[in-house]
Amino acid sequence: MKLDVSRALKLPGESFPLDVEQAIAPQMISGEEVRFDPARLKGTYMALEGGNIAVDLELTTTAHARCANCLAPAQSEVREPIEELIHLGGDPDDSEIFTYTGQEIDLERLAESFAVLGLPMRFLCREGCSEAPAYDDADVDVCLCQKELPGQRPFAALKQLLSEEDGEER
Repeated sequence: MKLDVSRALKLPGESFPLDVEQAIAPQMISGEEVRFDPARLKGTYMALEGGNIAVDLELTTTAHARCANCLAPAQSEVREPIEELIHLGGDPDDSEIFTYTGQEIDLERLAESFAVLGLPMRFLCREGCSEAPAYDDADVDVCLCQKELPGQRPFAALKQLLSEEDGEER
């Protein structure tokens, strides 16, 4: 979404309302994909002398990922305040500042940056989800990580050696 700031540039110091939706592309965070519902950016913006734009917004969205404990689908509400100065000109590749040229501001990078900042440290499918591994069926007490695959028991030889040593000592 591009925000046309031409009116604000003609009236520096005057505040203008903003209430838009912005799509956010899926992000890879610590090797895991996080998807976002469209973000709502709501608040105000104003032009300052020199052409910079001050925004005072709140970003709200829902982030979707896998539970850190059981890998079930999980989601987290993201509500992040944005008080930022968007500079006229400048290096668009500089990740430390937000910039724009002309009379339009691309809100995608702004929304993406603050949505990622608002993510939880760990996604959980439900409050109190234990660190128990995932189960393939709620009626089955066998954990997926405990199922033995034929021919894939890397510690079987070690177990046999320990059993043999125990037998010799007795």
